[in-house]
Amino acid sequence: MRLLLLLILLAACQREETVAPPTAEEHQRLDDAESMLDNLANEEGPANASAPSGPSN
Repeated sequence: MRLLLLLILLAACQREETVAPPTAEEHQRLDDAESMLDNLANEEGPANASAPSGPSN
């Protein structure tokens, strides 16, 4: 009985779960989100670089 349980547990651990590639619509949404993040970083990047990062005492 223990051997059977061990074999079942080992079989469950050996499974490889594959992730389906994004669809065309999902790919477009990801590209749009990346573009928006890039634009936001370009707009706010230099202003935040000169600001102090920690609290002032």
